[in-house]
Amino acid sequence: MDQALLERYQQAYKDLDLFPLVEPQDIERFRVDYGLPVMVRLKREIEASVKNGKFIFAGHRGCGKSTLLKRLAIEMQPKHSVVFFSIADLIEMSGITHVNILYAIAIKLLSQATKQSNIRVDDDIKQSLLGWNTTERTQTSSQATTGELGLGLDNILNLFTAKLQQEKSFRDELEKTFEKRISDLVGKCDRLAAAIQTATKKPVLVIIDDLDKLDLPLVEEIYRNNIKSLFSPQFRVVFTIPVSAVQEPQVMGALNSEGVVRPHLFPVAKFFAKADCHNSEAEPVAKTFDVFLKVLSKRLPEDLVDAQTARQIVLKSGGVMRELVRIARECCTECMVQLEIEPDSDSVKIDDEILVVALRNLRHDFARQIGSDLYDLLVGVYKTAETPDASSDGFVKLLHGLMVLEYENDALWYDVHPIVVDLLKQKKLIE
Repeated sequence: MDQALLERYQQAYKDLDLFPLVEPQDIERFRVDYGLPVMVRLKREIEASVKNGKFIFAGHRGCGKSTLLKRLAIEMQPKHSVVFFSIADLIEMSGITHVNILYAIAIKLLSQATKQSNIRVDDDIKQSLLGWNTTERTQTSSQATTGELGLGLDNILNLFTAKLQQEKSFRDELEKTFEKRISDLVGKCDRLAAAIQTATKKPVLVIIDDLDKLDLPLVEEIYRNNIKSLFSPQFRVVFTIPVSAVQEPQVMGALNSEGVVRPHLFPVAKFFAKADCHNSEAEPVAKTFDVFLKVLSKRLPEDLVDAQTARQIVLKSGGVMRELVRIARECCTECMVQLEIEPDSDSVKIDDEILVVALRNLRHDFARQIGSDLYDLLVGVYKTAETPDASSDGFVKLLHGLMVLEYENDALWYDVHPIVVDLLKQKKLIE
């Protein structure tokens, strides 16, 4: 087996996993300007907003929101005290509520404040947020927490963060503690933000990533039923939300009632005009298409992939960055398998044959998610580029699962994910 070639595919596989780009060295190596107009629009609106403005950022999962938000955080730093974090790093996704979102904000603000010697945090805030003085705790729990004081505040914050992520009992206790004291929790957030702003002379901006990965029932519970509590803090906050939730009139009504004029949408990259989306002779829009090719080439060395196959990988992504990565990684995996199964082969390269196998595997993944009752809906979207009911449960499921993609012109239009199109053809549901 060609060990050197295997290691190159292993490295490409790792490089393709570097989303979002967070670390400075990764940003330097891999960043490609993508979605800049969306970020600039959000940036300008934040700067022009009142001090307690709330912003919603939406888009298909994997379209590049996280990388864009991290870049936004970096660019807002000179004029703002920015707190950027992923909710997925703090809380089990199935256990997210409006209460522990606000608690996570408070913990992150406390962490930022304690890192600067010139910011004074009142003891009652620490006691309340870290559970040192809550009457709801059992005597045993209180004693255990008191023993943790000797660890130092940074270590205690790390410990509470780990508990928030891993221990359901801790989250349940948190809900009992603050569910009827939301105003107190929000007040602690506001006092922390005020202390940071006073010391730094810069307004606080909190950016929360990965809320767009919530299942829709949780989205409705948080953004519809508890929106007033979530939007109570008196500082700027950017929230994320699944694009499928934007299809829900009640969710949008709740957001509008709290002053959100409209979410900032990160649209799927459009390779073809609506009229040409199924025209096999049409050439893709060069400006958009070349960005995806550049992203691929920065992570997958050009000598490891056939040029024409690279173009097909981009086309099969449907304009979703995550799908580009998913297809390319599947190709790398297949090459690594081939290197072991056929160790005497002169070389293994990502070509059309490898891509066929990779797409087959991903097609099966989609097939497992699509109920038999949704195929007619997929065929209808494919033929009309429209949907009969954008708020129907079936359509929202397809949109949330990336089986249907939303594109923007003067009017919205929809298309079926290219890999799912292959599935429809295989089932002889379309020509």
